Amino acid sequence: MSRIQEHFRGLGRDPTDVELQSLGQAWSEHCCYKSSKAILKEFIFPVQTPYVLDRGDAGVVEFDEDHAYALRIESHNHPSAIEPYGGANTGIGGILRDVLAMGAQPIALADPLHFGPLDLPQKEVPKGGKHPKYLFGGVVAGIRDYGNRVGIPTVAGCIVFDEGYVGNVVVNVACVGFGKKAQFVLNRVGSERDMFILCGGRTGRDGIHGVTYASVDFSERSVEGWEAGAVQLGDPIPRLCPSRKRVWRRGKSGSPRARSG
Repeated sequence: MSRIQEHFRGLGRDPTDVELQSLGQAWSEHCCYKSSKAILKEFIFPVQTPYVLDRGDAGVVEFDEDHAYALRIESHNHPSAIEPYGGANTGIGGILRDVLAMGAQPIALADPLHFGPLDLPQKEVPKGGKHPKYLFGGVVAGIRDYGNRVGIPTVAGCIVFDEGYVGNVVVNVACVGFGKKAQFVLNRVGSERDMFILCGGRTGRDGIHGVTYASVDFSERSVEGWEAGAVQLGDPIPRLCPSRKRVWRRGKSGSPRARSG
C-alpha cells in the first residue's frame, strides 16, 4: 500500500476507479498468492528438471519424445460455498481453459471434494452459511453437468465429510491435457508489441469481483450482497458467431452433413 501511495504521489494525482479495481484484483490472494508464495518458493519453484517443460496456466511435463501432458488444479471454495452449482461449474470451466491455453487437449478431470457432515443439525450451520447437504448436491451437480456437456470424463477424486469443513467447503478441481510438444504454446508476453484478443461471451453482472471476492474472510456480512455478482454463470456450450449459422441437412445417403451459411 505504501508503494502504491508513493507511486501516485509521484504522479501528482489520485488513482482512478479502474486503477484501484485493477490493483485490488492483482493484490488479491487469488492472483498473487500472498500467503502461499513462501511455500511455493521453497518447494515448487526450485524444482528444475528437463522433463518439466513449462509452468504457465498449466504445468507442462514431458510424456515421451514427441508428446507432453499439461496439469492444472485449483480450488473454487468461496464460489462453491455461496452458489455451489455455479461455483463448481465454473471451476471446471476454468481448469479446462487453462489446459487449452497451453495448447493441450483436455482428456480427464479429477475432483477431491470436502464438506461438513450431511446430517449436521441446521442449528449448527454458521450464520450466513449454507447446509452441507445443499452444498454437496450443488457442487456434485455442477461438476457433473459441465463435464458431461464438454465430453471430458471425471476419472478420479474423493469426497470427505468432516466438521472442519462446515464453515468453508474445499472444492478442488483438476484437469489433465495431452498433445504433441510442437502444439504447446507459451502464455508469456513476448514484447510490448504483442496484441491481446479477448474472446467469449460478454461480461454481465455475474463474475464481477469474483477474483477479489475469493480472498475475503467469510462472515455473515461478507456473504450478503455477493450472491448475485461474485459467481460467474457457467456456460459450457460453445456459441456460433451470429453471422455464420450452421445448418444441418441430410445428404443423399441419409447421413447428416453441416453447411455453413
